[in-house]
Amino acid sequence: MILEKYCSREWLEFVEFHSQTLNFKRKETVFTTGEATKGIYLIKDGKVKITKNSGAGGERIIRLAKTDDFIGHRGFGGNWKYSITAHCLTDTSVLFIPMNIFETLVRSNPDFAYFMVMFFAEELRISENLATTLPIKNQVASAILKNYSAFGSDKKDKTKLSYTLSRKDLASIVGTRYETVVRSLAEFKAEEIIELNAKDIHILDFEKLKEYANQ
Repeated sequence: MILEKYCSREWLEFVEFHSQTLNFKRKETVFTTGEATKGIYLIKDGKVKITKNSGAGGERIIRLAKTDDFIGHRGFGGNWKYSITAHCLTDTSVLFIPMNIFETLVRSNPDFAYFMVMFFAEELRISENLATTLPIKNQVASAILKNYSAFGSDKKDKTKLSYTLSRKDLASIVGTRYETVVRSLAEFKAEEIIELNAKDIHILDFEKLKEYANQ
């Protein structure tokens, strides 16, 4: 667990005493837009997508989270309400850390505080990239790489994503239509950059995919 890397045994025991493990089924929400931010969640096991309302009743995926990732951190530092929703992609277990306990932990552990600063900096960079004006095909390439970066590859087949997002979720990351994603995937397959096996995606040419994502 990430806390073990940056906090002493005493502080781990302190967090464990004041925290609570919560279990959620696939498709359940850990928290929803408008809820008061009562604490921070650390994913102990599972996969989660974070969405934000995009207007006209739609939602856009702004982040993917996995085991050992924090979610709900946007409420840190004040009495806020969530502007996002956390949906479980799989059965998920989280450690709920009350906000006052988490703030005490950050104040008392410099290494962990530095980790959180870098974590927030990366979050800011990712949110800024959401405003990209790249062509849709390039953004689909980026979405595939985000899927890979978040959840990794299959242990038995390194070309295969260990968990492939639905085409609908890939479209949500890009901010486009399902049909557009399907068309882009077909084009990547024709270029032998990826292979499609039912819903699964295999990345055959990482460098070419990165070229598209970074153009």
